[in-house]
Amino acid sequence: MTTPQPATAATRPHPAFSALVGLTSLGVLLQGLWAGLFMGTDDGSTWVSVHQHGGEVTVVLALLATVAAVVLVRHRRAVVIATAVLFLALVVEYFLGYFAEDARGNLVVHVPLAMLLMGLAVYLPVLARRG
Repeated sequence: MTTPQPATAATRPHPAFSALVGLTSLGVLLQGLWAGLFMGTDDGSTWVSVHQHGGEVTVVLALLATVAAVVLVRHRRAVVIATAVLFLALVVEYFLGYFAEDARGNLVVHVPLAMLLMGLAVYLPVLARRG
């Protein structure tokens, strides 16, 4: 069994990239919290609004993280691709949620995709730290 090696300067992602991915991951986590505060209630319009605006901020953070990945960690192709996938999945998630009131069937995809996003948001920093 091999022991994990500590991160070196060559394997550590750029601090700006790490910060943006961390903030994006926090946004994904908070989205789940805010959704839980209004799902199953009769009038959760305040939390729906918070959830919507939080989604907008999270998408922007993911876009910035993707740009940072392309610029700062472009030598780590898997990290760049995973960051771009996170951004694209968040865009799809945003629009599914935005149009959820018009088509309730969107929630059938919106909620499971949110779970996938949570997993990706946790996995991306781990992938970025690997050498």
